[in-house]
Amino acid sequence: MLARIIIGLGVSLICFAIAGRRFYWLSRLIRSGQPAPRRWQGFRKVSEAEVSEVAGQRKILRWTVPGLAHFFTMWGFTVLMLTIIEAYGSLFERSFHIP
Repeated sequence: MLARIIIGLGVSLICFAIAGRRFYWLSRLIRSGQPAPRRWQGFRKVSEAEVSEVAGQRKILRWTVPGLAHFFTMWGFTVLMLTIIEAYGSLFERSFHIP
């Protein structure tokens, strides 16, 4: 059990270091651009549209076969992410589960 936790934390540390380095690089790239003072006007409307189009796949479902394939692939990866979270949680507590 202890070896499993140590290996899991070691892999997590490596992954967070790689992700942190990439995040730092992306933040420097974003901050190098010009400021956009009107960027947050209408944020609520834009964010609601994004949620409905990403979660509901509204635009892509206009195509029949490719839209359905993309819809099931996107939700398949969402389910996969949840199972990976459960597997990671079971590293530390055997009875871990997402309710």
